[in-house]
Parts: sequence; C-alpha cells; structure tokens
Amino acid sequence: MGKIMTIKGLRKVYRMGNEKVIALDHIDLDIEEEKIYCLLGPSGSGKSTLLNMMAGLEAPTKGSISFKNLKIEKMNESDLANFRRRHIGFIFQSYNLIPTLNALENITMPLLFKGVHPKERHKVGMEMLDAIGIKDRWRHKPTEMSGGQQQRVSLARAFINDPDIIFADEPTGNLDTKTANTMMMLMLGLVKKRRQTLIIVTHNEELAVFADYVIHIRDGNIFEIVVNT
Repeated sequence: MGKIMTIKGLRKVYRMGNEKVIALDHIDLDIEEEKIYCLLGPSGSGKSTLLNMMAGLEAPTKGSISFKNLKIEKMNESDLANFRRRHIGFIFQSYNLIPTLNALENITMPLLFKGVHPKERHKVGMEMLDAIGIKDRWRHKPTEMSGGQQQRVSLARAFINDPDIIFADEPTGNLDTKTANTMMMLMLGLVKKRRQTLIIVTHNEELAVFADYVIHIRDGNIFEIVVNT
C-alpha cells in the first residue's frame, strides 16, 4: 500500500467584503490507500472545507492536492467532474436522494451518467441493494423509507462505481445511536472488502474509534493526529 493523496501547504481564504476568513491555514497531510481516516473537529474548524478541497469541490487559495499523479488544484471543471465520477464516492448526512426516483434508480444514477446499459445497471444495483440488506425495498421512493434505509441507499450509491476514496460527511448525523452503529459497521465492511480508502468528517468523537487515523482539526489547522491501534 502507498499514498493515494498528498496535501501540501493547503490554504483557503474566503473574502467577505473587506474582511478575510481563514478556513484552512496550512495543511500538510498524506492519505494512505486502504485506510480509514476521521477528520474530527467542532463546527467551523475547517474539516468540511478540507473535505471539499480533497474532493475537488472547492479550489484552494494556495497549496497543492495530489491524487496519485493527478494535480487536483490544476484541473478544470470538466476534468474535476470526470475525476469525481471515476475516483470519488460521497455519503451525506442529509442523504441527498432524488425524491421522484425509487431506491434502485437512486443507487444506479452514477452508472447512468457513465452510459452503462439499463440491464447491467439493474443487475449491479440489485446486487448492491442485497449487500446493504434492503433488496426488498428496491421499488420504494425516499418518502417510503426510514432514515436508516435512506442512508443505506445513499451509502450504496457512493459505492456503486467502485471508487478509490469514499468521503462521508457526518454520515450518521440524522440517525439514532443503534442505527448509526449499524450503518458504520456496514460502511466499514464494504470499504475493507473492496480495499478502499474512507474519510469520515464529523464532530462526533464516538465515530473516531472506527478510524485508523484520527485527524483533529482546530481553527483551520491540524492540531493532532492520533493513530488507533
């Protein structure tokens, strides 16, 4: 295993009128393949901004982000969209499901954008639904599912393209403790089976125990990195 992402001198400054807000000050970080990372910090610490930089959703003010041999900060919008489509999966706190689509259609949406044949999309989607334990709910729309079931669909959608890195932004924030623990174990099982890298962004210290590396972020800086053994 080697490095999948290298971050050097990363800085993000937002300008609000005559004021400037430093969201990230100076971040240096290496991300290794097949490892689980937790970006831990309070609201406003810069952890979500860091995730957005790593995923190519926001451009840095200064610094570099390398994904293997690709320079993310140098990509144009078309390159960034292609990069995310091929290499990145997202799991959101608010699920971000399309309300008019059923579970299977929501899960296979990334395959539609890749031009995968409908029969293949159906096959792969049903296999993923089976893997997350809600195959019998494939026709159900988001409003017909519980929060835990919706998050399972969101999780499956993130994995459907077999990405290199999964970004999970407060993935259990809307779930009760029991459902949250079930979701975390399901997520970890998929990541380890597929030998992927998982980066969790959270303010919940209870999620940190699941990570190989806990990166404490405070005031736009890495305060401490804890290695879980």
